[in-house]
Amino acid sequence: MGIDVARGLAIVGMIGAHTGSLPELLWRDPSTWGSLVHGRSAILFALLAGVSVALASGGTTRPTGEALRSARLRMAGRALVVLAIGLFLEGLGTEIAVILPVYGVLFLLVIPFLGLRHRTLLVAAAAIALLGPLAVATLQAIALGRSGPGVLFLLQGTYPIAVWLPLMLTGLALGRQALGTIRAAALLLVAGVLLAGLGYGVGNAVNSAIGGPREGVPVSDTSSGSDEFDYYYDDVVPGEGGSYVERLQEIGGFSNVPETAFGVTPHSGGTFETIGSGGFALAVLGLCLLLARPLRWVLIPVAALGSMPLTAYSTHVVSIAVIVWPFGLAPTAFGWPPSFDGNGLWASSVIVLMAACTAWALTLGRGPAERLTAWGARRINGERD
Repeated sequence: MGIDVARGLAIVGMIGAHTGSLPELLWRDPSTWGSLVHGRSAILFALLAGVSVALASGGTTRPTGEALRSARLRMAGRALVVLAIGLFLEGLGTEIAVILPVYGVLFLLVIPFLGLRHRTLLVAAAAIALLGPLAVATLQAIALGRSGPGVLFLLQGTYPIAVWLPLMLTGLALGRQALGTIRAAALLLVAGVLLAGLGYGVGNAVNSAIGGPREGVPVSDTSSGSDEFDYYYDDVVPGEGGSYVERLQEIGGFSNVPETAFGVTPHSGGTFETIGSGGFALAVLGLCLLLARPLRWVLIPVAALGSMPLTAYSTHVVSIAVIVWPFGLAPTAFGWPPSFDGNGLWASSVIVLMAACTAWALTLGRGPAERLTAWGARRINGERD
């Protein structure tokens, strides 16, 4: 139930990131801490997706032999269904950066890791988190800031693989362990707080030294350094402006690499965002595991929401398309567009979804989108319904 509660909070946070009216985050001002939902909700979702992958592929028992083959096929089936749902939601034309297509690809990428030991998974996650953003930023500079759609989607977009894959691998490693004890939950909470402090503290210090955007400090642009490369995109044309070296110097050479690679702000794709926000996600998971038992009855609606995250997320995106954009049946309802004196659409969405998911869970069990992914997993594995 603690995992479901954490997933439910991630859904609440992602809805807030899409529809909320929140000021810029300032650590020294508690009234702005609601803005923690930006970026961190999606990262919590990624960590928990890894835990779910573990639970769906043997739980604490690492699959081998025929069980591993079956787990890989079933994961491929889930990936294809999630990718199809994500593409459908993107096709609705909302302004939401739909995360599901990236998850479809991530579920495919995680297949080779399903049979690895949890220590190996943690080492792989750490290596990708530390080296991935630096490699991506360096390649971006070498290419003069130009990227094809595939690279933009997987490496430089809102949900870069270099951040999301290590989080999913960490969740997979955690899911291979017994998380039901108070000791395990407390260790997650403490480790998460320490990692968050390390990531945000060192990350802000490093970004202050290199002149990049810092977390919790008012800045006009909290995105990654890729925007600076985009700025030069129209000015630097292949074959013009002299030699390659001269064109590389024109965009600042590799001077933008540290700012991009070591970013700490939400969706920057930097190493310190992964460490800081990943630690935050671990702490939330640990806290939910600790509170789920004593507050079981109070947290049932949140857990019900988290028990069907794909259904809840998809419903949310469809509702935005119908209510706000592009269909706009009630574009000014619930306090939309957002203003700093109200979060009506956020609150209304969460309340309705919690009520609906609770009613569905108590009467019908598994959510409809979750049933669809399970069907896809069985079909790819050659199982009969």
